[in-house]
Amino acid sequence: MKNNALFSERLRIAAAGWLAVCLLLLATLALLLPRATINSSVLALLPKQAMGAIPDDLQQGFMQRLDRQMVWLISPGEQGDTAVADDFLHALQAMPALKNVKGPVDAQQQQQWGQFAWQQRNGLIDPATRQRLADGGGAQADWILAQLYSAFAGVSGKELANDPLLLVRGAQLAMQQNASQLTLRDGWLMAHDKQGRQWYFIHGELASNSFDMQQSHAVVQQLHSLASRLQQQYPDTRLLTRGTVLYSDFASQQARHDVATLGVATVIGVLLLVFSVFRSPRPLLLCALSVSIGALAGTTITLLCFGELHLMTLVMSISIVGISADYTLYYLTERMVHGADVSAQQSLQKVMPALLLALATAAIAYLMMLFAPFPGLRQLAVFAASGLTASCLTVVCWYPWLVRGLPVRPVPAMLLMARWLAAWRRQRWLKFGLPLLVALISVSGLAMLKVDDDISQLQALPPQLLQQDAQLTQLTGQSADQTWFMVWGNSAEQTLQRLEALAPQLQHAQQQRSLTSWRLLPLASQAQQQRDVALLKQAAPTVMAQLRQAGVEIAEPDLRAMTVTPEAWQRSPNSEGWRLLWLSLPNGRSGALVPVSGVQNSAQLAELAQALPGVAWIDRKSTFDQLFSFYRVMLGWLLLAALAFIALSYMLRLGIRRGLVSVLPSVLSLGGGLAALAFSGHSLNLFSLLALVLVLGIGINYTLFFSNPRGTPITSLLAVSLAMSTTLLTLGMLVFSQTQAISSFGIVLCSGIFTAFLLAPLALPESRRKKR
Repeated sequence: MKNNALFSERLRIAAAGWLAVCLLLLATLALLLPRATINSSVLALLPKQAMGAIPDDLQQGFMQRLDRQMVWLISPGEQGDTAVADDFLHALQAMPALKNVKGPVDAQQQQQWGQFAWQQRNGLIDPATRQRLADGGGAQADWILAQLYSAFAGVSGKELANDPLLLVRGAQLAMQQNASQLTLRDGWLMAHDKQGRQWYFIHGELASNSFDMQQSHAVVQQLHSLASRLQQQYPDTRLLTRGTVLYSDFASQQARHDVATLGVATVIGVLLLVFSVFRSPRPLLLCALSVSIGALAGTTITLLCFGELHLMTLVMSISIVGISADYTLYYLTERMVHGADVSAQQSLQKVMPALLLALATAAIAYLMMLFAPFPGLRQLAVFAASGLTASCLTVVCWYPWLVRGLPVRPVPAMLLMARWLAAWRRQRWLKFGLPLLVALISVSGLAMLKVDDDISQLQALPPQLLQQDAQLTQLTGQSADQTWFMVWGNSAEQTLQRLEALAPQLQHAQQQRSLTSWRLLPLASQAQQQRDVALLKQAAPTVMAQLRQAGVEIAEPDLRAMTVTPEAWQRSPNSEGWRLLWLSLPNGRSGALVPVSGVQNSAQLAELAQALPGVAWIDRKSTFDQLFSFYRVMLGWLLLAALAFIALSYMLRLGIRRGLVSVLPSVLSLGGGLAALAFSGHSLNLFSLLALVLVLGIGINYTLFFSNPRGTPITSLLAVSLAMSTTLLTLGMLVFSQTQAISSFGIVLCSGIFTAFLLAPLALPESRRKKR
């Protein structure tokens, strides 16, 4: 009696303390919510390590730029009238959500471009001109004569008088050769398809860096409405669009659908199940209370740790609803069956060891996701571990006081469950045959299982957007593949010098067919500009002599230094179309992107970058696939280590034979999950192994409930059956997700947990199994 009174007093203190903690969590959430965001960006799901040693501020700066970019190609029909493109351009420019929307280059802009190019011609020398000048000037003179006498070059007397060495023309031709397949006509950048249709190029960017779900969806809806009105007004018009916001909006709406439909179905299913067993509204309220407290703690702790919630975290957090309800159901089942014989505090003392062990295994299983490099999964790990802990503490601290007067009822389907337990006690074919059957199914499934670390499984991409992207790539020659070199330095000058050191290495890689082409900024470092001026002074006399010998009378060229700084170049119209590739930060650090296409040997390009300081090779898909593979292997070894630890703990506690028998359900649940994955046509990847971690952490709860020496088998079976049913109701909804990674995640979880439930009676204590 004295021990019971002491336990009750401790429970009162714990209940008051937990109430204070919950109020503190609620107040913290109220402070965090106004500043919290729901991130729907696809790039936010990707590992930050994939950018290598690149400074974080440059990484974030470039990624935000990539997120904001928008591109349109509009074809008015066979006639090619620019009026349709003009109308669409003006409509885009009128949208507050967009900025810097550019279409044709007008006469004033062309004049400004030419003026800057002429005023800074000695500082904007292109590599081809530099190479011709380095030959002593003879090659440059021959090139100038070829331009003069070419019927297509169109060199005017005014151009020759203002720029005797044709430095501006050389730079312009070099940029055209380095540009995409787009051509300039009437100020518009244009492309032509195989059917002869003309496509006009428009580009712009989002006005905000935010990827708030509501905001991005509003932008996409406005663009869809604008495209619909354009199609109605001009039926022959075709429109192609590219932008990260389109994919992010698709992902956010898909996640919203999953949360709304699957979440509602989950909650309704759990409530109906609980009510059918307990036939009282109070267990429903108690389940809702523990789940709500868990959601409160999970949301608050996640926002404190990360400052935001990702949509993927919200979708996959559906999986913890059923798990957090397990703690309530296990305790309520004990009270429903034995409430007339023992007090609520005694019932808690009876089930608390199993509850705490179950919480520990589930929390550890989720926390193992912190090893994964994906921010969404790390958020899920923190959300689940903190949420489950809060749900379990709610049961332990409050429910002995809240279950008073709970009706005592007979066990539902008691005859059926008694026969199932009797079969496990008496029928050797069940005790040996069912595990053997599951083992055979597992082996056959493992023989069919394939490994695929393709990152594209992270999100189901809409065919319409993929088709538009492919057409855009074909028309412009600008692929959306994220393959580039990133060059950075502590100053703009250092960055430009490193770019110049990279250029000859790119030419060598092109000769070795490691790549097809690249785009290098048409901007030289101050040191290179000084060398160019010296080169001009050295080669100019030879060039002028050969031109005069050929009968071309021109004035002496201006050989003064014309320094071009990155700041002045970015402010000029000459940087139009290149600004995305250059970034300068307030602290002076600068970075540049060098897009690469036609990559044939990514590994060789990575070695090239490693040999140069301040240069990194970024092949995002290849890098992510390798990360998938690395973490999949690492997680596999962690899973084996966890199994070994569990087996060792069982053998130390129960003996070698009983310990191995008790760990058998856990082993076969993993095999059953992988077999279901193979039979469903999915492949093994990192997400599958993460699901196996949860199968191990959740499935072991069932063996813990059965192996509890203080419990009774019939109560344990009822609690485990309820826990399994609620878990399948929640996790099973993930199977219907439209995202392949989440769907395969749900398949492994459901099949593995159901296998663990079937085999859990193997953990029944010997005395219980032999005694009638």
